[in-house]
Amino acid sequence: MSYMKPVIREPYYDKPIWIENEVTRKEFTFLSSNSSEAEVELFLLHLFGYNRIDASISFEESFKVLLNEDEVAILGGVAFLQDNETFIMPSCCCGLEEIQSIDYSIKAKQSPWLGHDPSPGIQYFDDYALVWSDDPETLKEELLSIKFTSNELVESLEKCKKELLGFIEEPLYKWIKVRDVEIANQMRQKMLHWFLKDEYL
Repeated sequence: MSYMKPVIREPYYDKPIWIENEVTRKEFTFLSSNSSEAEVELFLLHLFGYNRIDASISFEESFKVLLNEDEVAILGGVAFLQDNETFIMPSCCCGLEEIQSIDYSIKAKQSPWLGHDPSPGIQYFDDYALVWSDDPETLKEELLSIKFTSNELVESLEKCKKELLGFIEEPLYKWIKVRDVEIANQMRQKMLHWFLKDEYL
């Protein structure tokens, strides 16, 4: 059965001084309530780096800058998976912050913005949909598609959003709470606002 996962991509930024552990950067990382401490640190490195917050300032200063933002961006979004080896990732300029607009598009049976170069998209039929790794009109030999029934598409996206919620409320919250309870609470609220548009507040 095909499914979706929240993902961040290409976190190639400087590590903030307040992340004490070495961070192993990898091309993509899925987010869930089961994310490890290392994955939380990778997410934070990416979030602060992508939003151009100075890696040399303190934990408190860094979060003060971030928490003043009405909107943030982070490269990633929704990954579409058939199995562990067959998947379509969001591409260039697609962000995790767009997960709610992807939700609206799928419910309206429109192809959401999933990035460009390549340009993934969704093609709808009567009772199923095909997610394409690039515009199917390009006729590239390596073009990949993943099939979802109409119900699977909607249900999978709901599970994907819940996985992101789980990441926000469990490993991310706990990592920050150990260092500052007040910042952890503020960050939880902001994360729900930035990425899930207050749906779970």
